[in-house]
Amino acid sequence: QPRAPPRYFPAQAGLWIDRYSSTVRVGLNRSAMGVGRLSAGGSLMSAAAMLLLLAAVAHAQNVTDSAEEIAEEIREAEMEDRNKFNPRHAVARLAFYQDEHPEFAAGIATWLVTGTIFIVIGLVLFIYSEVQAVLVVRDQDFRAKLLRQNYMERSNMAPLEEYERKIMAPRPVISLFGVLLIFVALACMFYPLCDILNVLGLPSAPCLLVITAGAFFSAICIASFWMFVVWSCTRPWAAVVFLLISFSGNMLIPTGDPLLLLLWLVVVTGLGLGYFFWLPEMYRGQQSEMPPWLQDVGNFEMSADWRVVLQTLREKADAETDKLTEAETQKER
Repeated sequence: QPRAPPRYFPAQAGLWIDRYSSTVRVGLNRSAMGVGRLSAGGSLMSAAAMLLLLAAVAHAQNVTDSAEEIAEEIREAEMEDRNKFNPRHAVARLAFYQDEHPEFAAGIATWLVTGTIFIVIGLVLFIYSEVQAVLVVRDQDFRAKLLRQNYMERSNMAPLEEYERKIMAPRPVISLFGVLLIFVALACMFYPLCDILNVLGLPSAPCLLVITAGAFFSAICIASFWMFVVWSCTRPWAAVVFLLISFSGNMLIPTGDPLLLLLWLVVVTGLGLGYFFWLPEMYRGQQSEMPPWLQDVGNFEMSADWRVVLQTLREKADAETDKLTEAETQKER
């Protein structure tokens, strides 16, 4: 460092002659240049630091937004996983609920047993009625063949035709009552599904409507299938119609689409009425022979008067009782 300047300064202080003055000026000039350089460098460094800070803040904001989006996606995925049906979780939840409510399984068993009893009774009545109709129709076909070939006279067939009339008259009532019992049985067997859905926390608001519609369509398919089985040997073309009804219904019921099921119901109703009622009536009205592919399944006319229905049931019971009595008498002889 230069020594301190002398105390005496000339009038023009800027023109120092003393060696100290030159040294001090050179030092001041260098200091000023250093300060300028430092100021310029500091400004550049401050600007760069500011840019880096802004970039860091923007990056942090982006990272924060991305983290929130990821967290939201994770929450949505967890909610979707919770809403998805998991059989293991469902079984565990049902087991836990059963431990807390022992009467739950007993209620389900009651509905299933009730439905099983009804469906057995309904199937027995339905198959009994249709098998008896098949036997009567086969006898009528055989007699018609004998009459065409002149092996039999019609004069001695009046008692037999009267007996067949009494047997066939209540057939629609018995068959439809059997189908009704099948429908009730299926509804009873499906009803526990509503309780199970409630326990699992799944939506079950229209459950009664769903099981009622499902039981109705299923009853039609079951009845059509048994009609195919019973009539397959006597009326093969008519049996094929019943098989188509049953097969198409069994294919559409699992979809659960109400529009498809209603459309199917309309189509099969029109098919059944057209094949079994309208077309035969048309050929009878024209007094022409029916084609071989158009086959009936016996008389299926039912009176709307309940008194007539009861009378036909009573006559059928009396006719079968008389036939059994006659068979026992012949055995004793």
